[in-house]
Amino acid sequence: VVQQYTNAGESYYNSLNVRMQKRWTHGLLLIQNFTYSKLIERVNYLNDSDPAPEKRVGGDSRPLRESLAASYDLPFGHGKRYDIKNKFLNAIGGGWAMNGAIIFQLGPPLSWGNVVYLGGPLDWNSHPLNPLTYGATLNTAQFYTASSLQPSDGLRWFDSQFNNLRRDPTKNADLSLLKKFQLRERMYLQLRFEGFNITNRVTFGAPTSLSPTNASFGEITTQASTPRRIQIGARMVW
Repeated sequence: VVQQYTNAGESYYNSLNVRMQKRWTHGLLLIQNFTYSKLIERVNYLNDSDPAPEKRVGGDSRPLRESLAASYDLPFGHGKRYDIKNKFLNAIGGGWAMNGAIIFQLGPPLSWGNVVYLGGPLDWNSHPLNPLTYGATLNTAQFYTASSLQPSDGLRWFDSQFNNLRRDPTKNADLSLLKKFQLRERMYLQLRFEGFNITNRVTFGAPTSLSPTNASFGEITTQASTPRRIQIGARMVW
């Protein structure tokens, strides 16, 4: 007998959200957002015979997230702090603005199978210098890796997810430079020069396998981010 679509699952979410915004004269604006949260869920049974689903950290859990955004209208041009009266020079030096955003966010928890853990330090490293080197991300000596030593009694005791074992965190920075050409009183052309992940930082994915009997146990071979991207756009407003 297999039961499906039961209402036995539940989840708990609590968070602290802090937002600070400061606007200065001459077009400078800073916005900071910080979130500290905890997501606990009961959505999967660890064993078919368990009376209730396993209580674990949620798969979508991101306990820490920090974002800082800034916008600055450069003080050059007609009507600005450093007024440019000449129309030609104002068209070149006026109407510039800069935007930037920095984001830090913890990665999702790793999902484990039914393994035999010996209790020693795992030395988990989610952002190794050489992720393709076997054992560079995880101390595999703390697990039984032989097939004959794997759990065989049919019952599972090892939790499926842990709060302190997570994928590589996101550390991203974006910048943009905008230029506004005032064509008429209510018409202007805006050019946008935008860079995403300007530091070209790699956010690694989860290990290929967290099964001790797999030859790729603990190896990271994928990335969860995109490389640096540069784009140029134009927008006409009237």
